[in-house]
Amino acid sequence: MLLISSPGKLILPGLVLIGIACAYGADTHRKPSQKPHNESGPPSQVCSSNNKYCVHMKPTAGHPDECTLVVSAGGKTLAEFPTMGYLLDVFFSPDNAHVAINNRRANAGDYLWVISLPDGKAIKMPDDVAEEVGKKDVGKIAGAHWSDQSMPEVTAVCPTCTNDDLRHSFLFSNGWTSSGELKVVEELEFSSDWIAVNNLCRLTETGLSVADEKVVKEDHPSDFVKRAWTWSPFHTE
Repeated sequence: MLLISSPGKLILPGLVLIGIACAYGADTHRKPSQKPHNESGPPSQVCSSNNKYCVHMKPTAGHPDECTLVVSAGGKTLAEFPTMGYLLDVFFSPDNAHVAINNRRANAGDYLWVISLPDGKAIKMPDDVAEEVGKKDVGKIAGAHWSDQSMPEVTAVCPTCTNDDLRHSFLFSNGWTSSGELKVVEELEFSSDWIAVNNLCRLTETGLSVADEKVVKEDHPSDFVKRAWTWSPFHTE
């Protein structure tokens, strides 16, 4: 992967000061959100298939750019994490032992949280959050490409897709496999190309680790990126 900068460096001025910033949360072992069918925008609270675990955002009064990511179990708070923005997706693992959360925090960047449901421990935080709380390693994925240098696997399929040409990068999940691996995508926008780095990640005792990687050149942004930008009042492209 090619996470070359944190969301904080990609934020447009005032990006997170949005009226919908703290709308509530969503799940591919995924239960439909609790939003009315005629209401568009970020999804509302989502619970696991057995309704034991739920994820939502709690807004901070008077500070629309600040929220608390809340994970609850049996109606009681299991874990809380300070964040910003709103939820795009929530994916519960097949055994309901973990939850992967896409938290749109800026117009691009690392959106991914992975939380252990038995104890509420953060296995993966967005990289800028991890750095802010002094847990930099929790923002990384073992075996991924964390460097300011261009990624050879990317330039192999797109020679002009170098870090100098990178416009935006996104890190997010699109669900779990039936055997419990997490599908993590880094999507890269260059001046004239889109690249998807598709990673299959395994949970280890210390965090996430890349087990398999495939780099693909795309003709257009993914539906995920389109949703992130559609719900942003600051993105007009």
